[in-house]
Amino acid sequence: MKKIFVIISIILFFCWSILEIYCRIPDKLNIKKIQIPENTQTLVLLFHGSNDHQNQELKSIKDNFTKYLNFFETAKVINYDWSYASSYLKASANTMKIGRAIGIEISNLKNIKNIRLITHSAGAFIAESLCNSYKANGGSAHIETTFLDPFNLRGFSDFNYGVRNFGKCSNFSSSIINTDDGVPTTNTMLKNSWNIDITNLNKPINFKEKGHYFPPFYYLLSMNEDIVKMNNRRHKEYPRGEVMILND
Repeated sequence: MKKIFVIISIILFFCWSILEIYCRIPDKLNIKKIQIPENTQTLVLLFHGSNDHQNQELKSIKDNFTKYLNFFETAKVINYDWSYASSYLKASANTMKIGRAIGIEISNLKNIKNIRLITHSAGAFIAESLCNSYKANGGSAHIETTFLDPFNLRGFSDFNYGVRNFGKCSNFSSSIINTDDGVPTTNTMLKNSWNIDITNLNKPINFKEKGHYFPPFYYLLSMNEDIVKMNNRRHKEYPRGEVMILND
């Protein structure tokens, strides 16, 4: 019996190892560049979740940023479509590869002063990878990241990768999370971001989607001129790891 148990354990470990390796190796990708003008000083990038490029909340958030920043000729707002790399098993590997490439691309644009990254679900990996890549290649812009119900799983079994790492690179990082939706690894507050917990809020009558989309919806409803201002929030006032719980 003991021998059978050992054999089964070895087989399970072997299968786990194969899956872990597979999930951490990105696909061969023809990564789409963002292609922005060299005189860009303010850049806002939005990243949807896996297989979710039709996300209506992010489209509306992009439109609001465009409206508020329209009078700045050197501002650019892009809702980046990475559906060409969508994969549930390789979500983290592919998105980190995309983030590294975009980070290198924008590090060559020396006029950028402010970068705002808005992410939903697995798009969080793009933002964190982009930030690390950008700074590693000499980028010096102020970076603010907003994680909307981030997907924290890296590979096949590192369920808390995002909890430990998302927001660590940014000058200012915040997250909006609900802890009662059914999407795995999206219900834990981040250690390196200032967190807003909206679990206890009643959803508006006009909200018809699954709970995983409530954080983007809430962010959209809360948008105003102060929200879109660049470089005006500090972790001294909003500490990393702190959680603000909202109630009706």
